[in-house]
Amino acid sequence: MKTFLLIFTAIFGLTLAYPSDDAKVVGGADAARNQFPYQVSMQWGLLGIWQHICGGSIISARTVLTAAHCITEVPNIGSFRVRAGILLLNDPIGTFPVNNVIATIIHPDYQGGVNPHDIALLRLGSALIFGTNIAIIPLPTRDAIPTGNGVLSGWGSTSMTETPSMPNHMQFVSTPIITLDVCRSRLIELFGNADPVHDTSTLCTMAAGQSGCSGDSGGPLTSNGEVVGVASWAVLPCGALTAPTGFARVSSYIDFINDNIL
Repeated sequence: MKTFLLIFTAIFGLTLAYPSDDAKVVGGADAARNQFPYQVSMQWGLLGIWQHICGGSIISARTVLTAAHCITEVPNIGSFRVRAGILLLNDPIGTFPVNNVIATIIHPDYQGGVNPHDIALLRLGSALIFGTNIAIIPLPTRDAIPTGNGVLSGWGSTSMTETPSMPNHMQFVSTPIITLDVCRSRLIELFGNADPVHDTSTLCTMAAGQSGCSGDSGGPLTSNGEVVGVASWAVLPCGALTAPTGFARVSSYIDFINDNIL
C-alpha cells in the first residue's frame, strides 16, 4: 500500500493516500530572521479564519511560485493570501503585511493529485516591497539538472509519526539531491512502485532522518542561490524511513513561468 500523503490533507484532516501537499522539514533546525527572504507562507482562509497550508517562493514583486496541489486540493471556497518577510507564523500583521492572492495559474498539464507538473503561480493583488526580509529568489537555467545539496525551508510538520506537529518557527535543512534512478529504486524497495517519479519534471532529495512533510508543499528547494525545486510529495511518517522527498524540478518549467510572471 502507498504511504504517500498529500501534505495539505494532513492540515484539513482528509484521508487521501497520496503524496503530501505540505512537505515539512523533518530533521532540520530553526531558521534565523531574514535567512530566507524569498520564502512565503501560503494561507487559506474562510470567514476571517486563516491557516498556513503551503510554502512558496517569491520570483517577482507580484508573483509567487508554489505547488499546483496547494490550490486544487483546498476546498473550493474561501480565499488565499501570502505572508512574506516572516520568521514566525504569528509574526504581527501590523509589522509584516498580508498580500492577497487575486489569481492562481496552474500548469495546464497538471491533472490533480499525485501527478507530474505539480507547479503553479500565485498572482498578488499588490506588489511586495523588497528589503532585508523580502527578496526574489532567481530561477535556474532552462533544463539544468541540479546536483549536490539543496536547502529546503518552511513551516511543515516536524513530527516523525503520522500525527503532525506544526512549528511556529520556520525550519530548514540542507539535504542531498539524488538521481532519479536512486529515487525510483528506493521507492520500489519501500512500496513496490515509483509512481510519483517523472522522467523530465521530478527532483528528489534523500537523507536519513530528513524529509519534507505536511505544510512544506509548494515551498522552495534551493541550490547555488536559485530555486531548483517546488516541494510536491513526501513519505509518511516523515523522516522515519530513509525515503525520498519529491519536488517539481523548476528548470523544466521556465517557459511556463516566463509566460505568466508579472
